[in-house]
Amino acid sequence: MRVALYLVTLFCGLHLSSIVYAQDEHHDHDAGHRHHGAHVHGMATLDLVMDDHQLMMHLKSPLMNFLGFEHQPETEQQKSIYQDMLQQLKMLATLVEVQGSSCIAESIKVEEPFVDNDEAQHADVDVSYFLRCEKPENITGLKINLFDVYSNLESLQVQMVLPTGQQQLKLNQQRTSIRIQ
Repeated sequence: MRVALYLVTLFCGLHLSSIVYAQDEHHDHDAGHRHHGAHVHGMATLDLVMDDHQLMMHLKSPLMNFLGFEHQPETEQQKSIYQDMLQQLKMLATLVEVQGSSCIAESIKVEEPFVDNDEAQHADVDVSYFLRCEKPENITGLKINLFDVYSNLESLQVQMVLPTGQQQLKLNQQRTSIRIQ
């Protein structure tokens, strides 16, 4: 199955790029802090795979980018902000507008960041989107809407595996679109 090949290629590339990125990382934490990959405030990653009629995306970001804090919500205001974020991330338009074709979300999974989290001060959010596109060959691009919703997000590192090949690019508040064709 081509999807499996794309995913293996993507995740191997992601693993290598995260090793290189982690070596360049100068984000100082306590010596006892365990690292599970790059955790940089202001930056998030988006992995995207297109195969046949499927468009799969995985978003990973420090909670600081979306909430303004990374610890378990304590106050009523923090709990409200947290619940709003969870609901926003479950709405496809929060993340992306597909241009040129109609795509429907078949599955959106938001991983609970505080379940089994022993690093209360450095929590991440992971979201997986699985879409089915009516005419994927007509997709001309993607408009990423995260910067409009989350003001603490400064850059989005995008890695894509497309039928035409692999690409990597960096988006920010001024550059929010991805050209597909």
